[in-house]
Amino acid sequence: MNKLVTVIIPTFKRANALPKAIESVKNQSYKEWEIIIVDDNAPLSEERKLTTKVMSEYSDSAQIKYICHSENKGACQARNTGLEAARGDYIAFLDDDDLWIETKLDKQVSALNSSGADICYSDMYQEYKGLRRYFTCVNDNDLYVSLLKQGFGICTSALLISTQAMRAINGFDNSLPSMQDYDLLLRLSKKYNAIRIAEPLITYQLADDGISCNPVNKANGHFGIINKHQEEYKRLALYRGLARQFESLADFELRSGNRLKAIKHYLKALSVFFTSPRVLVKLVVGSLFGKAPLEYYLMKRLEHESTRIERKT
Repeated sequence: MNKLVTVIIPTFKRANALPKAIESVKNQSYKEWEIIIVDDNAPLSEERKLTTKVMSEYSDSAQIKYICHSENKGACQARNTGLEAARGDYIAFLDDDDLWIETKLDKQVSALNSSGADICYSDMYQEYKGLRRYFTCVNDNDLYVSLLKQGFGICTSALLISTQAMRAINGFDNSLPSMQDYDLLLRLSKKYNAIRIAEPLITYQLADDGISCNPVNKANGHFGIINKHQEEYKRLALYRGLARQFESLADFELRSGNRLKAIKHYLKALSVFFTSPRVLVKLVVGSLFGKAPLEYYLMKRLEHESTRIERKT
């Protein structure tokens, strides 16, 4: 008998995106699933009305459950709400603006069943303003250490995790304003084995109104990660990884317009791990010219990666 997968879809101000996300699950070759939609819109808002209207089209489906928050609590708590209601053996997360290829669940369930691991993830495509690039996720050999070195996590839509493992670590940390996926994977991979599928099974949509493009939330998220996991970095002597956290914190402070805070954190990154020409360049250029050069560099890098992958496809 196939194991049941619970797919948790948090939604907030994106009612129009829900049908595509739901169809992405319904089109899966693996059919043993349930969907839990967690509506995080304010109860009396126009967005709640629109979302309720969309979900009324699925009211006859026994595989789709619709849960409404009594107030806006954030995507992190919405995922935890879905986890509490889940009946599946495995948990998958799908943001309402991301899409899966049709074999995503099939391949990940097979990988978990054959490997005995509790965490499965895949590579992915990233899309932003018409640009597209292939994103290779970190290797699964000692995922915990690899993630600490990398300095950021894995898109939640690319994950399949055993329900037992998710509940054992109490789900997402709702106190973090961002980087919750990174923190979750650090706590999971410290206790459980992982397996990576080295092909893109999802398309991850970067959106202007999403947390991925909110530098203030990202800065606060990296600050929270540093406070929570700094001692682990030091215990394992992963000073380059800790320096990357301070560098990322500085990047997002700079992009938020906080030049002095950015300078402070670039200097902290250099004090933790000095031999980083990239941080030195960011420190000097950011001090002189503010955020514009960094924003220009990030867009050009995305354009380059998009052009490279489009030529291959």
